[in-house]
Amino acid sequence: LFMGACNLQQEIDLALPEYDAEYVVESYLQVGQPFYLTLTESQPYFDDVTISYLKGADVTIEHKGEIFTLAEQTFRLDDPTLGAIGVDTGTLNILRPILGDTVTFYLNINLVPESYNEDFDLNITLPNGEALSAKTQILEPIPFDSLVFQQAANDTLSLLLSFFTDDGSQANYYRRVLEVREDQVISGSGDEEVTMRVTSVEQDFIADDVVFNGQPFAFGTGFDFAIGDTVINTLYHMTFDHYRFVETRDAAIAASLSPFGQPAVIYSNIKGGLGIFAGISLDRQVTVREE
Repeated sequence: LFMGACNLQQEIDLALPEYDAEYVVESYLQVGQPFYLTLTESQPYFDDVTISYLKGADVTIEHKGEIFTLAEQTFRLDDPTLGAIGVDTGTLNILRPILGDTVTFYLNINLVPESYNEDFDLNITLPNGEALSAKTQILEPIPFDSLVFQQAANDTLSLLLSFFTDDGSQANYYRRVLEVREDQVISGSGDEEVTMRVTSVEQDFIADDVVFNGQPFAFGTGFDFAIGDTVINTLYHMTFDHYRFVETRDAAIAASLSPFGQPAVIYSNIKGGLGIFAGISLDRQVTVREE
């Protein structure tokens, strides 16, 4: 009671230093997909969260002597053309307060060639003459060896083991994503049930091969799958730069959600700015649990 009666609050005025915006690049290369890049500016921590697009940049990606020029593209969020090129317009509309009424990115509709373990060089010249650059490779996909359902004792549910073999000649980094596709009842019952096919993410994590270097290994699940469940397994083979970017990004997100979290600096491979330029390679298999 005595402590509660005391005035223990004191206002403190902090003189925060003026923030200098930095250039932020994000671009992923995937075989058979167009060249795509976003270019924005970072913002002060206490400002409203909005995307500040950088326009008028010259963007090129060079690979084995061929230069791909990415042209600036601006679309309204209600433009039906976005859906035609595979953009998730539903998510964009949800994010409209952050994205604004239009989105700007850089695009070359040529498809990324199937060229593994070869350099791709990114070069960006900004309207003010400043330059950004980065280098990456697309690693060869590491395939699943097998996908095995194992049923629990005295139960109808199964777990899923996803086997693959690590390449012991090099350090490897992975992202494992597991999704489940199932019919969910959205209205009615019995013969009048209305269902909708829904895909949900059950697992999404990264791992290195320190423990299982050069050995067969399996990612597992809980006993979560019933007869008829459709499971989408994806194994990404990541560059070290991409792995470190995701690892530190997730640490920064976790720190921002906890008052006791340790601040984290997000790793970048962009010279002259922030962000990530990385190749994407994956093996994806869809399986249905049978009886």
